[in-house]
Amino acid sequence: MLTVVRSPSGEQEGGRAPARRRRSIPCLSLTPTQRKRLRAALRNLRAAYGSWSCVAEVMGLSVVAVESIANGRAPGSPATAQRAAKAAGVTVEQLLGGLVAADRCPACGRSG
Repeated sequence: MLTVVRSPSGEQEGGRAPARRRRSIPCLSLTPTQRKRLRAALRNLRAAYGSWSCVAEVMGLSVVAVESIANGRAPGSPATAQRAAKAAGVTVEQLLGGLVAADRCPACGRSG
């Protein structure tokens, strides 16, 4: 004799399916200031590379994604910031870090 233990929907007879636990994932988002700096960096990359399509190709993203981040329609992510930094030839910290006065060293902050 055949006994059905689970229904086709995955529920057990007489009850609901066991609840799955969600893992807590650390927040991996950019602050508003960092998003603003990422947008500025993308606009500078467009000026350096000549077009959004060249920037998108170098970063390995779609043109629509790069444009929407640069125009503020999409928030961007740390991965996008990393790709932009690589395309610009700088570190992520330099790309998203604070502004430095022109008479100071951008690496250490000393006046030169």
